Amino acid sequence: MRVRDVMRKEVRTINPNETASTAKELFRRYDIHHLVVVDRKNVIGLLADRDLMDVGGDTPVQRAMAHPPVTIAPHETVRKAAALMAGHVIGSLPVVDDGKLVGIVTTFDLVSLLAKGATHPASAGERQNLSKRGPRMKPGTGRDRR
Repeated sequence: MRVRDVMRKEVRTINPNETASTAKELFRRYDIHHLVVVDRKNVIGLLADRDLMDVGGDTPVQRAMAHPPVTIAPHETVRKAAALMAGHVIGSLPVVDDGKLVGIVTTFDLVSLLAKGATHPASAGERQNLSKRGPRMKPGTGRDRR
């Protein structure tokens, strides 16, 4: 499965010169946790609601945002998106195609996908990777069954 299949196309953005107060209002109004920071249509950062916990209301967003942001292309696999989020300990990835912001994928999107059981691999190579499992554990013991 590809990122384009699970991403949200409606992405909330904010200008880097906007204040933390403005960002907090957007988080509340839209019930979201991430804003993509855009300057002249270029993705330059990512702001999570938790980035503003210890920031004054007049602080510009650019001082609190994560930059450069970790992004992903829409043709990449959901598995790669999950690996990037886990590896960078982040909760969302702006989806960028030819330099243009086209969506966002969040950990919530990936967990929802798993909950629906939509884990069909996109390629034979991914099917092979799924079949490679580590040692089998006895339930409740954490010990190798072999």
